[in-house]
Amino acid sequence: MPARLATDRTPGSLRPVDAPPLTRRRALALGAAAGLTSLLSRAPAPAWAGGATAPRSFGLDVARDAFGAGGRTAVLRAPRRFDLLGVRAARGPAGAGLEVRARRRGGRWSPWVPVGPGHDHRPDTGTGDHASDPVWTGPADELQLRCARRPAIALRVHFVAVPEAAKRRGARAVAAARARAHAAQAAVPAIIPRAAWGADQVPPRAAPEYGDVQVAFVHHTVSANDYLPTDSAGIVLAIAKYHRDSNGWNDIGYNFLVDKYGQIFEGRAGGIDQAVVGAQAQGYNSHSTGISNIGTYSDIPQSDVAMNAMAQLIAWKLPLHGAPVVGQVVLVSGGGPDNRYQAGTPVTLERICGHRDGDATDCPGNALYAQLPDLRNRALAIAPAAPVVAPSIAMNPPSTEAVYGTPLTVTGVVQRGDGSPVAGQRVLVQKQGTTGWVTVARTDTAADGTWTAAPEWRAAGRVRARAAVPGSAPVATAGVQVGCVPALTAKARTTRVHAGRSLTLSGSVRPLAPVTVVVEKLGSDNVYHRVRAITVKPRRAAFSVAVALRTPGLYRLTPRTGTGVATARAASVYVRAVRPGKSLTPAGPGAASAP
Repeated sequence: MPARLATDRTPGSLRPVDAPPLTRRRALALGAAAGLTSLLSRAPAPAWAGGATAPRSFGLDVARDAFGAGGRTAVLRAPRRFDLLGVRAARGPAGAGLEVRARRRGGRWSPWVPVGPGHDHRPDTGTGDHASDPVWTGPADELQLRCARRPAIALRVHFVAVPEAAKRRGARAVAAARARAHAAQAAVPAIIPRAAWGADQVPPRAAPEYGDVQVAFVHHTVSANDYLPTDSAGIVLAIAKYHRDSNGWNDIGYNFLVDKYGQIFEGRAGGIDQAVVGAQAQGYNSHSTGISNIGTYSDIPQSDVAMNAMAQLIAWKLPLHGAPVVGQVVLVSGGGPDNRYQAGTPVTLERICGHRDGDATDCPGNALYAQLPDLRNRALAIAPAAPVVAPSIAMNPPSTEAVYGTPLTVTGVVQRGDGSPVAGQRVLVQKQGTTGWVTVARTDTAADGTWTAAPEWRAAGRVRARAAVPGSAPVATAGVQVGCVPALTAKARTTRVHAGRSLTLSGSVRPLAPVTVVVEKLGSDNVYHRVRAITVKPRRAAFSVAVALRTPGLYRLTPRTGTGVATARAASVYVRAVRPGKSLTPAGPGAASAP
């Protein structure tokens, strides 16, 4: 049976009930102390011992006919002991209507737990579209699945096993981190860093991306509620392994995770005080922070101590990014198949909202969703009186276009709220991609706050600058569109040919695109008249075309490429066609060149 929910007197509580409120000054001090990592990141990382503590992934195929008439499988034996599982289907949501229970061989079964469909948590890279949410089972080696309707296709169960050594070390590291946090300052959120739960065993696939934080989405992990406070580090490690390897995501999807004992864990890498883009709320990831509650809260409410921890976290996090903790904000939906709203739709959200408010999901469960008004009141009671005043960043208008492969010079300045310069500040120059803003150059400000960067430009797009000054919310400039002019070169093997013969014109083009060679002939009126145009498709950025010059005269060959405003043309090549039998050697200076 699920364990009894904790109260404020639970030993795992991270914040005394009578802790002083978080004032604006405290929020500023906390942001400055946090820097780019967790409050606890200065603590020494646990001595992870390579493969002995690395979580392992493996799988088990379940045929469609494994489900009997009652919709239940026989007892399934996993290849080895596991702690967490999820389900993937070749197509469609894998967890729809599916439940699972697990046990150690010969032991008591766990309660039946619904397997969340998972498709409402969309990845930033990889797919994961047909994978369920992960379910923490604790140590087990047997399982059963049941479903009201037999699945239409075969399923594959994905397991994660966390070695006991990793669990023990994680539990010790978490306990030490909590003790240091209490000793340092009890009025700020004690956030357990990635190093404490073993994140170095599942390093991110790619560097973090950054957006802004305007709302906090509350989630639940849809897993068993029967766990101990010493289990939580292993649960977070297993979820990270599943998200990264089974789903193919960059990293664990959530920015933060909170257990029922009030322990707050740093989730996705990139800095707890930064606007790290997660993979937890499709269409809104670039404008939110995601906080997931470990467990299932469809029928059981979250504990009081966990509600206090979330309130304290949100009361610090939102004001740090210049957002109040209550009220409403309008976000523009990024769309997606599981978004409640089409792309481009203005969506009104509470500053503290449930996952279901933006996406088509039951998350964070009916019981926890009903607790959100109380969560808003708790956060408001300890939030600073006004949001932290952010510094400013400016970007001078760059060139409206740049030639492919050449540097785009971007300049600007970073200043504090009082107009003083911010020296030595890292500035990210970012370009908007299909999954958000991607960093294309990094630079630091000079003593007067000015900065310069020169990213290599390879495609048209919007460019902006972003800075995260410690102690305040990250700031970014508006995006500016910069075109990309193709780079095109061409040359001929000779400048004189016999009439009726062909001349080979070759060159290169970037980015890869068709090249049209316009052929013109000098007329008696001393004006070049169009003869024809030849289009060629280059291979590996190189092109070569044979141009037939049928009658004697001086010809001008001009290669062009691109469409619309992004067009380019190479320098014209002038070729003289002489009568057959006549020498190809020029009769005198300039005889073979253009007039």
